[in-house]
Amino acid sequence: MKVRKAVIPAAGFGTRMLPITSIVPKELLPVCGRPVIEHVVKEAVDGGIEEVILVISEGKEAVADYFRPNEKLRAQLIKDGKHDALKQLENIWNMVKITTVYQHEQNGLGHAVLAAKDAVGNEPFAVLLGDSIIQMDECGSFTKHLISTFNMYGRSVVGVQEVEECLIHKYGIFEGGEFDDTIYNGKRLIEKPTEDETNSNLAFCARYVFKPEIFQFLEQTKPGRNNEIQLTDAMHQLLLSDGLLGAKLLGDRYDIGDCNGLLLANLSLTEFGCK
Repeated sequence: MKVRKAVIPAAGFGTRMLPITSIVPKELLPVCGRPVIEHVVKEAVDGGIEEVILVISEGKEAVADYFRPNEKLRAQLIKDGKHDALKQLENIWNMVKITTVYQHEQNGLGHAVLAAKDAVGNEPFAVLLGDSIIQMDECGSFTKHLISTFNMYGRSVVGVQEVEECLIHKYGIFEGGEFDDTIYNGKRLIEKPTEDETNSNLAFCARYVFKPEIFQFLEQTKPGRNNEIQLTDAMHQLLLSDGLLGAKLLGDRYDIGDCNGLLLANLSLTEFGCK
C-alpha cells in the first residue's frame, strides 16, 4: 500500500527556546528565510506525501495557519501589484493537503503520534518531527528514501545517524546489524540509554515510516522514561512482532529545538544548503 500520509508532531511547548516560544511556536522560527515547518513539509511532499497531519496543541494554531490561504493578504498583494510575492504564498498554500489534530496534554512523542490514529486510518504512514531539518548529501528527500526502503523490504523503518558517545544519552538508540549497505536489521531499541546500557551509537534522526500496527502497540504502551508514552517503547514491540529496519542518514540533521541548533541550521544551510 502506498505511503500517502505523514504525521508531523508539533504540539510541544519548545521550552528550550524560551522566552521566544512563549508566543512564537518553534516550528515557525526562520531558517534561511522560511519557517522550520515549511522545510519539513517540503521534504514530505518531495517524498510523495499527499496529506500532512499536523499534531498541535492549543495556542499553536499558527503552525497550521501558515499553510492556509490568507484572503485579506491576497487581496492586498493584488491591489499593490506584488504578484511575485503572491505566487510564493500560493505555492505554500497549495503545497499539500493539511489536516490538523490536537494533542490536548503533553504526554510524550508516542502520545502525539497516537493522537493522529483516526486521521491516518489503516494504512502505512511517515512521521517527521517538526523541529528537525534533514539534508541528505545528494540533496534528496530523506523521507522519500525511507519510503523506498519500506516498499522494498515491507518493514517499518526508522532513520538513524551515528552520534558521538557523549551524546548517546540524549537520543533513542537503534541496535542492529548492517545487512544491505546502509540498511540495518533491528535487534533492540532503547530510549536515552546510559553509556553502560548499549554499545550502539546509532541514534534515531527524527524520521520514520510505520505500518499502521504501530498504533496497537502505542495503545498498549505504559508511561516509560519521564513518565511519558515513549514512541521508542512501542517501536520495540513492533520490532519483536514484525521486525524493524534502520536506514542510515548520509547527510546532516539540524535540531531546531535550541538556539545553537537554530543558528547552525541558518549558517550551514545558507552556505552549503540545497536549492
